[in-house]
Amino acid sequence: MIKAGRGKTIDAVREVLDPPDVDMHALLQMRARANRRLDQVLGVTSTFVSEDERTHEEDIRRVERLLSLVSLETAGWRRLVEVVGHSVFQFVPVASCDFATFIRCVTFHAWVVGVLNQSDPHNRELQQVDLTVEELTNAFFEFSEHGQTNVSPTQIHNTVGQWVAGREDDPDYRPINWVFPLYDKLWRLVAATVICAQCYPVLRNPLLDFCENPTRRQFNMSMGGLGDPSAADVIKEVLRLYPPIEQISRPYGLPRWQAMLKGHVQTADIKAVQEYDEEGSRMPDPREFMPERWQNEIKPAMFAFGEGKLRCPAHSWVPAAAALIASKVMDGIDGVRLRMEQPGSGGEAGYNWEGWTIRRVR
Repeated sequence: MIKAGRGKTIDAVREVLDPPDVDMHALLQMRARANRRLDQVLGVTSTFVSEDERTHEEDIRRVERLLSLVSLETAGWRRLVEVVGHSVFQFVPVASCDFATFIRCVTFHAWVVGVLNQSDPHNRELQQVDLTVEELTNAFFEFSEHGQTNVSPTQIHNTVGQWVAGREDDPDYRPINWVFPLYDKLWRLVAATVICAQCYPVLRNPLLDFCENPTRRQFNMSMGGLGDPSAADVIKEVLRLYPPIEQISRPYGLPRWQAMLKGHVQTADIKAVQEYDEEGSRMPDPREFMPERWQNEIKPAMFAFGEGKLRCPAHSWVPAAAALIASKVMDGIDGVRLRMEQPGSGGEAGYNWEGWTIRRVR
C-alpha cells in the first residue's frame, strides 16, 4: 500500500509542484513516473513521460514556437478565428447531441486544423481514417478518466498521423505528442466556460464581445461600470473553480524516514487550494462563480497551469484560445435554432458540463 500525503495550502502545493532543492532531472523523473500510462497506452513520448532534460527543453521550445504563430494579433490567430467558426458549424447536430462530445469535437478540430496545420484551408474537414473525430476524442476522454481505452493504439496513431501533418522542421516527432495532453485540458476549460456562461447569463456579454472582436485589448477589457468582469476574468474564474486537472500527484523517491512523515506519493490539491487568495486567506464564498473577484487588489491563488519549472508552457495562450472557442460555441448555439438543455436533477455531477445536451429547435 502506497502512503500518500495531500497539500491543500499554498505552501504545501508549491512544495509538491516546485520543491526547493530538487534539481530538474529529479522533477522530470517524478512527473514521468506519474504519467507512465501516457506512454504505455497512448504511446506519448514527449517530456510528460521523459526524464531527459534535453527532451524537456526541446519540447518547451516546440510548444512556444508553435503557439507564437497563433498568438493574439497574428495572422495565424485571425485564421484560427475562422477555423473555430467553421468547427462549430461542422459539428452542430441534426437533431440533438451530448454537449461534452460536441465540445470535444469542436476543440479537437480547431486545434488540429487551426493550430497544427496552419497551411491548410480554414474550412478543411478531417475525413475518417480508422476513426472519426468523435470516436478519437471519446477514446482520449476514456483514457483521461480511466487510464485506458478500448480503442487500439494502432487506430489512434493511424488516425492522428493522417490528420496531423508531419512538420518539416520536426519530421520525426510523434504526431500524438502534439495532441495529447494539451488538447485534453483545453476542451475541458472550454466546456466549463460555456456552462458557466449558461448558468450566469450576465457573464455571456464579455465573452460574446470577445467573439465579435477577438483582440488582446477586448479580452482584457472590463465593460460597463467599475468591477464588471472582462473575458479574461471569466476564464480565470473558470480555471479557479473548475481546473482541468483538480489534483497533481508526484511519486517522491524519498528516504524511508522522510516517506514515513510525508508519504511516498504527494498530491497537490489544485481545486481546494484555489479557494484561497494569493496571500493564503480563504476567500468569501470560495465555491461561488464570481469573476469580479479578479478585479480585487489581492487575487485568488492560481495553480491551474502548475507552478515553477514545470509550469505549462501554454499558460499564456490557453485562456484567450478557450475564450475564443467558448464564445463561438455560444454564438452558434443561440437559443433560436439550437439550444442548450440542462440535465435533470438526478445525482450530483462530477463535472459542471455532465448531462447537458444540445438540441436543434427548428
